[in-house]
Amino acid sequence: MEDFVKIFKSPQGDVYHITLSESNDILSKSVLDALGDVHIAGVDLRRLEGSHVTNQKVLTALANTIAEFFLRDEHLIICYYCDFLNLIPNTKKNSMPPQEYRSRLFERMFQRYVKQHQLDGVRLSVVEINGINEKYYVHVIYRNGHSMLASMIGSDIKEVLEK
Repeated sequence: MEDFVKIFKSPQGDVYHITLSESNDILSKSVLDALGDVHIAGVDLRRLEGSHVTNQKVLTALANTIAEFFLRDEHLIICYYCDFLNLIPNTKKNSMPPQEYRSRLFERMFQRYVKQHQLDGVRLSVVEINGINEKYYVHVIYRNGHSMLASMIGSDIKEVLEK
């Protein structure tokens, strides 16, 4: 699978970089063997410049990019690991950890996209990983026909990262 890269610029001048690329480096051999013709893409989303709140237009563009990439390949499962290192601008009052906030936001964006585009058979599962001081979240996007693989992937990721 060929990597997909896109750069977005917000009206405030913030610059976002998204890469979708094949990602099997965290999965066990048994899960990789079970994949068959299905491949896994990871999402790498970074803010290159700026510190403004990410507006709805940029969030929608990011969601559309991920969805369009996913919908092009019926043998694709996407895994998205929510960033926990970078603070969220202008949310100092929010007691929710950045990773949980991003997880909830990503889940709502997914649900909104699926509803707006009337996509049947596309699912999202959230894998919650208990870290030392906080929880981490991985999202697995898949088609109904890949639900068993998505479950295996989620369990595998949880087992590896909770060690």
